[in-house]
Amino acid sequence: MALYLAIDRGTMVEQELSGRVVPNPWSSYLHGNRPMSICRTDGLGQAASSMQSGSTTSNIAEEDEDTPKCPISFTLSLSPPNLKQDQQSTSLVHALVTYLSGTPAQVTMSAKGVPAATEILFAPMSGRPSFSSALTITTSAQTPVGRYNVTVLARGGGLEKSAILSLEVIPLPQVVPPVHDVAVVSASVQKTATVGSIVLINVTASNNGSTPETFHLQAYANTTQVADQSVLKLEPTAIDVTRLIWNTTGYSPGTYAVVVVVPPVQGELSSLDNSQEAGNITLTQTPGSVPGPSPAASGNGQGFIYGRQLAIVAAIAEAAIVFLAVLRSKGKSSTGNVSVKSRRN
Repeated sequence: MALYLAIDRGTMVEQELSGRVVPNPWSSYLHGNRPMSICRTDGLGQAASSMQSGSTTSNIAEEDEDTPKCPISFTLSLSPPNLKQDQQSTSLVHALVTYLSGTPAQVTMSAKGVPAATEILFAPMSGRPSFSSALTITTSAQTPVGRYNVTVLARGGGLEKSAILSLEVIPLPQVVPPVHDVAVVSASVQKTATVGSIVLINVTASNNGSTPETFHLQAYANTTQVADQSVLKLEPTAIDVTRLIWNTTGYSPGTYAVVVVVPPVQGELSSLDNSQEAGNITLTQTPGSVPGPSPAASGNGQGFIYGRQLAIVAAIAEAAIVFLAVLRSKGKSSTGNVSVKSRRN
């Protein structure tokens, strides 16, 4: 006789689920009848969907309450991760918080290792992954120059992630002010000329500054301006060679010291090279011509002396004529008196 023992394992499992609970060997937040890898990521409970179709709703709800929430998992990245920034400037870096798994939670952004006199603002400062936060990095003139590793932190749901931002602060660019400097390089004039002729004054001018300039060239004979010419825009380091024209008509004979001057342009700080002596020129009278009055001061006062000499000569001539007239008048008077006396005798 054979004896067979049949065990209904399905019934035993059902009895265990209906009241007979296997002792819980795990920690208090895990249910003993569930695998350790099972957790729920939202309020509904993923365990409910994995239960057998024969389980009651009350049992599902009860067991979901005992099922622990899965901790959130996310990543943090920066774009760009390396930044070179001037003092007293602003840059933008994006921090991306990417959701991986687990129960969503609020994640807050922060930073440490920020250089002195530097400000970092997050917009937004917190959010639920996945989200992006814009980091506005503002340096000042007092921010020390150098390299810094700024740690950007994302904290939420019991998890903390960090990313390193390599920040290099470089000196504030120096603003070089424009330089304004025009100069007369050389000047020359012929040695002699006759009154009424055209005298050419050779001039070489340059722009020694850093910006284009438009300026005037002027020539003086002693203290009187005798020529003025405008120079078109001259580029930096450029040289202009030209001739100034002096019409000597009406000037007195004599020696004149000729000087060429370029008036300072706006913003020019030094005018030591703004003039050059061209030399002395002697004006002579054209033979047979009568000198006229001089509209300009002559060199060494010779024009004035020459005019005074003419005035003296004219005065002497006039006095001589008057003297001769008086002598003639007296001679006639004496002859008349002698004739009268002879008749009376």
